[in-house]
Amino acid sequence: MFAPPPIRFSNKCKRCGLRYPRKAGKCVHCDGLTDAQMKAMLLQKRRAHKNTANIGKLFFYIAMLILVGLAIAAL
Repeated sequence: MFAPPPIRFSNKCKRCGLRYPRKAGKCVHCDGLTDAQMKAMLLQKRRAHKNTANIGKLFFYIAMLILVGLAIAAL
């Protein structure tokens, strides 16, 4: 999965709460969107973030199961 580099110089949008580059001048996420479109975009971003967090938890649990299995096998 591609992860964009962090934006060092950014502003937080007062409308949507997301960060955008200072050089852009306006929020690149919600500029030109209606309120309904903005809410849908934020909901989609939250779902994507939640799915990513869930995948991370899954990998953590799998790693723990592997470590426990290796510890039992070493006995």
